[in-house]
Amino acid sequence: MTCLEKGGEYELVPVAYGSAEHLAMHPFGRMPVLGADGRMRTWMSVCADYVFRDVVRRIPRDREPAADELTTARAALERTERMVGDGEFLVGETLTLADLYLAPQVSNCREKAPQLLEGLPALAAWFAGIQARESFLHTSYAV
Repeated sequence: MTCLEKGGEYELVPVAYGSAEHLAMHPFGRMPVLGADGRMRTWMSVCADYVFRDVVRRIPRDREPAADELTTARAALERTERMVGDGEFLVGETLTLADLYLAPQVSNCREKAPQLLEGLPALAAWFAGIQARESFLHTSYAV
């Protein structure tokens, strides 16, 4: 509707809900999916809508997390893992807001439930590189 209203070019592409193709376009399986040049916006949305809610907010600081809390958080991290490339940064060749937005959330998870990050090599490698670059990431982020 926005494309029609603004006169923008667009293409409607049918995709089977929950299919591999769908999950490649939106790792959290939401519909509709709007594809646009904006990988940083994608990361900002994933961090705000999923990682923050399902990992940072869901994993308690004052008690052991329950099994369902761990399951929800791990699912969000596994989907995030699939999005991380093999480059030093999440988007492009330089540090961006996407890196700076995700890093404190991963740091928070490492503090509260480090076991959730086990077996996620792309996320671990990315975070190790960011952590080595930015000394402020060694700070604890309480949520």
